[in-house]
Amino acid sequence: MALKAGSAWYFTAGLMAGYQLAYLLAVLLGLLLPSWPFNAFFTPLAMLGLALQVPYLWRPSAHNGSNWRRGALLGAAALVLAWLFYCHGGAI
Repeated sequence: MALKAGSAWYFTAGLMAGYQLAYLLAVLLGLLLPSWPFNAFFTPLAMLGLALQVPYLWRPSAHNGSNWRRGALLGAAALVLAWLFYCHGGAI
């Protein structure tokens, strides 16, 4: 994947948004499942990070949108893999 001029920013913004969205999805699961872990410190930080990225969540153009989606998918996948290893291994 070759990054074009200006697209590295959208990839990075997508990467951060991806793992924060995955974290907030886990928080929503935690509200539904009583045994799900909940961290009261990192949840407000994830929501603040997403709030700071709101202008970039709506704005990617067609050629920058694909870079943002790649970053978001990579960020979400990295966080999900970290949780899977944490659940099965005891600690990262």
